[in-house]
Amino acid sequence: MTTNDNEPKITDQYISKVRTFGALGYDAERIADLLALSGEERLELTVRLSIPRDALRVAYDNGRAIGEYNVDAELTKLAERGDIDAIETLAARSKERKLKDMKKDLFGV
Repeated sequence: MTTNDNEPKITDQYISKVRTFGALGYDAERIADLLALSGEERLELTVRLSIPRDALRVAYDNGRAIGEYNVDAELTKLAERGDIDAIETLAARSKERKLKDMKKDLFGV
């Protein structure tokens, strides 16, 4: 992203890592820890993950969606075999997702 040695060096090389960490549900602080970032680099990562159309934020959101899909797919397999806990968990996750979608539509949250 930058060329000056004194400036942060968070580049698009982090996109796949951020996507993977997003899939695991990690927050910005944990991602910064795992990438061994400190100072301005840590701050830049945190800020970029809060900007809706930034490449790192898009990768993070994509990873989160993939992670949620993987959990739901596994729960669906278990539910199809009659696992009551999986059925209940899948229903609760679906309800929670619908609530989040409604909040986002209504309030942008």
